[in-house]
Order: sequence, then structure tokens, then C-alpha cells
Amino acid sequence: MHKALKAVLLIVFILAIAISSGCGKKDIVATVNGEEITREQLNEEMENMKKYYKSMGMNIDENSDKEFISQLESTTLDQLITQVILVQEGEKLGVKVSAVDIDKQIAQYKESMTEEKYKQTLAANGWTEPKFKGMLEKEMLISKIQEKVLADVKPPTEQAVQEYYEKNKSNFKVPIRYEVRHILIMTEGKEGDPAKVKLEAKTEALAILEQIKKGADFAELAKAKSEDPGTASKGGVYAFSPGEAVEDFEASVKTLSLGQVVSEPVETEYGYHIIKLEKITPESQKSFQEARSEIISVLT
Repeated sequence: MHKALKAVLLIVFILAIAISSGCGKKDIVATVNGEEITREQLNEEMENMKKYYKSMGMNIDENSDKEFISQLESTTLDQLITQVILVQEGEKLGVKVSAVDIDKQIAQYKESMTEEKYKQTLAANGWTEPKFKGMLEKEMLISKIQEKVLADVKPPTEQAVQEYYEKNKSNFKVPIRYEVRHILIMTEGKEGDPAKVKLEAKTEALAILEQIKKGADFAELAKAKSEDPGTASKGGVYAFSPGEAVEDFEASVKTLSLGQVVSEPVETEYGYHIIKLEKITPESQKSFQEARSEIISVLT
């Protein structure tokens, strides 16, 4: 869904657009050619960014991460401004996205994930279908603008692509990847006395770990007991590269041998994890052919 946004170019005419921020109204954070971006819109996008970072294993604390939050807000506002500019330019260029186009895209999502999963995804993100359609319309519009602007751009020569690869080989390394199974007994977000919540969670984690030590199937226990919504249904399978998991979780995995299970539950800000190391894929170098399409995109 986000492929179009990731691919968007910062078109040169952005520099010619007049933008004013802090325009005097308390709930307006920027005005782009007369179109206002509200504090509510910015806050909503900030919440989306925080959810994204959380999914990557990073919790943002409102008190201790004030400087990071300030930088994130500035970057997020820049992104909102860029979106507005691109949508405005789309109107000037006569680029449109029809309701039929949007419905077709949604039908494809439903086909790939089932109707029920589609509804669950919307609910998990706090989106109504009309709101999701509005977001999708912007993404599709920006993608069409990109296609129109790049229509006459010639692709780079094979020689230029090859030279870029040779000069930037280090950019095409694939980092080491760890694949684990894990079971999470959560403490985060649970009501009650924090000490009691932690004690109950650790006690449950220890009981599950004891079952595993006695030969119980790890994957089946993960499906039945894990409170991690992203991995429980997959038998606890989770793969990550350095820097993508919570620090204590990653450090614990690095101490394990293949097939080994932690001797004690690992505590993180989410709760207590039982971890089994399943596979390690060593760092590797992408070949020219593997990197070729990516380089063509960059050079274009």
C-alpha cells in the first residue's frame, strides 16, 4: 500500500511553491497555497509514525524522547506539506484517480488478505473505510503524477548502471538475519499494580518455558499462549537484522546456538519473551543482477 509514497520524487517545482507555517491560528500548523494543514492532521500522522516505530521494536516515550519527538514532528509535517503540494500539482496536470480505480485497488487488497483480515487491518489502525479510501486516493494520485513526470525520462545506460554498482558495492550488502520463534507474555498495557502484573507475567512465562524443556512443541505453544499479535498465529516466527529488534531481545538471541532455547524468560518493555533460535542467514553481497533494478530506479 505504501509503495507509491516511498517512490515519490521531490519534484523540482516544489521549490517554487510558497509555504507558510505557524500562520497565527492555533490549530493550523501550515498553509500550502491556501490549503491548511491542521494540528489534528499532524497529530494523527504522528500517531501512525509512532505505531510504525513500535512495530519495529522501538517505543517512543513522551517524557524521555522529547528531542526525537520534536524532530519526528518536523519531518512528518514536511511529508504532509509535500503530499499537499503533489496533490495540488496533480490537479494542475489533470491527473485524476477515479472511484473505480480505488475500488479495484481495495478489491485486490481484500483478495490478497480476505475480507475479514481487511476489516481487522482497518480496525487495528483506527481507519474507517471512507478514511482509508481517502488515503489510498492520495497515494494513487501521487503515483500517477510520478508516472506522468517520468514518462519522457530515458533509463540509464547499462554501462552507467554497472559503474554505479562497482562504486557503491557496500550499499548493496544484505545484513545478517536471525530467524527465531518466540512467545511473549505481555506486561505493557495491562492494568493493575505494575509489580503484580510483572510477577504474574514472569510466572506464566516460566511455566511455559518448563513445558518446552519437557518436550512440548514450541510452535504450538506459541499459537496457544503468545500474546504477540504479529507472530502468535505463525507459531512465534520472527525474523530480524541487527537494529530491528528490541535491544535486550536481540542481545539474548546473539547468545544462543542454533536450536537452543533461552534458559530464562527475557524481559523487555513489552513483557517476558521465551526465545528459540531457528536460523541464521549470514551477511551477503547482492550481485549486480540482484541490485540492477534498484540501481536503475536510483539513477532514473
